[in-house]
Amino acid sequence: MFKDLKDISPESTSTYDICIVGTGPAGISVAKQLLGEGYSIVMLESGGELPEPKYQQLNKGENSGPSFLSLDASRMRCFGGASKLWAGYCSPFKSDEFDKKSFIPLSGWPISFGDLKQYYKQAAKMLGLSYKKFYSKDYFQDTFEGMKFKKFNRPDSLLSGNVFQVSNVVDRDFGNKYKIDFKSSINTDVIFHSTVTELNLSNTRKGVHSVSVSDLDGNKAIIKAKIFVLACGALENPRILLTSNKYHKNGIGNDTGFVGSCFMSHPGVANVSEIYKPSWEECTDKDKDKYNNDYIVQFEMSTQERKKSKVLRHILSISEGQGLVNSLTCMLSNRSSSKINLNVALEQPPRLSNNITLHESKDSLGVSKINMHWNNISKIERQTVVKSVKTMARELGVLGAERIRFKNDLLTGESFKINDPVNHHIGTTRMSDSPETGVVDKNCKVFGVSNLYIAGSSVFSTSSVVNPTYTIIAMSLRLGNYLKSNILY
Repeated sequence: MFKDLKDISPESTSTYDICIVGTGPAGISVAKQLLGEGYSIVMLESGGELPEPKYQQLNKGENSGPSFLSLDASRMRCFGGASKLWAGYCSPFKSDEFDKKSFIPLSGWPISFGDLKQYYKQAAKMLGLSYKKFYSKDYFQDTFEGMKFKKFNRPDSLLSGNVFQVSNVVDRDFGNKYKIDFKSSINTDVIFHSTVTELNLSNTRKGVHSVSVSDLDGNKAIIKAKIFVLACGALENPRILLTSNKYHKNGIGNDTGFVGSCFMSHPGVANVSEIYKPSWEECTDKDKDKYNNDYIVQFEMSTQERKKSKVLRHILSISEGQGLVNSLTCMLSNRSSSKINLNVALEQPPRLSNNITLHESKDSLGVSKINMHWNNISKIERQTVVKSVKTMARELGVLGAERIRFKNDLLTGESFKINDPVNHHIGTTRMSDSPETGVVDKNCKVFGVSNLYIAGSSVFSTSSVVNPTYTIIAMSLRLGNYLKSNILY
């Protein structure tokens, strides 16, 4: 059932089995696992059923680091949240990304790929995708990119392809797709214009007793529940934890200082080198429409070569002029130059220096704004760019194909002076096997708090290089199933 905060009496206190804060892909995916199971559920949405400018203003914050991150344009406060913003590109993490790596501090997850596999399959169905296609080599004959680079299709290739499927506009907008399910649910209330301003701990201070919510018109309420799930994204989840400091001066779940730390995104380093040869073979995209457009392939160093070289995951792409192409694809045949530019998109490692804290300024509800400190590109990120380009050069050399030359901007470091081009928000309430190195355990429960869970990319231990939403949905489905099977009764 859809409700609005203004219609709820401030004197009354509503009590539910589970309270989910946020109605984006994470919150909806958790709730989908619980619908029809007889539990009383409340979902708190800061905005309305559709975006409203005055509530979007609550996203504004400050940047104190050398690199700039947009804190407002990349988030949506409305039913469906970020599902109304993303382009639908999906690919699962690779299995080795869950492993601890000696050359990446704080790497390693307390879960494995096997713990997510069944939920990746469920997420694929929700998004109208084929899970099997992620692992098919058909792209070498089905896709434009695969056909143009079919020379990479050999067992000992130094490069490997990653399949990305694109969820269509109907399936990827969870707000529209699942609107009727939640609006007609007898046991589920979606309360609009209910921004959480604080988590209220119980008398023992070991669990959350209730949440305080407000709207921009002065209406307020208290919502009680047995279980609470924060599903507001990697910027808002830590903000709520840090703001709720009545009993814990550093914020809830922040005894070891990891709330807000290890923020990660996917920087793109453009024009790092040139691929050239005296005479290019004809390569045209005039027949592109005949290829399968439901998915694409992007290339990177093979898993074995990546581990051997001790680098992060990445994506190699090429462009003509200044235009960036999203995959390693062939350019038009009628080129004026025999050179094309090579670009690298990067996984970011978890770093304490990339963090969110509270700013001294307040928003319209009196809550401290976000202060984002996003640092310069790290040493291992720079090494990944250089080594991935060198590896591509080696591969082309083995094949007797093109050659690669580094650009001056890369050699001087100018290429690494970038802002965030994609606005993927990851980390800040990271999953770990210990509160000494994280905020939530393997089941997404906040360490030291008996009934508080977190959903979304803020719990990712590492960031991968693929778009995060597909894994957000899989992780959230896993959390919903865990709550249903082990906690709620």
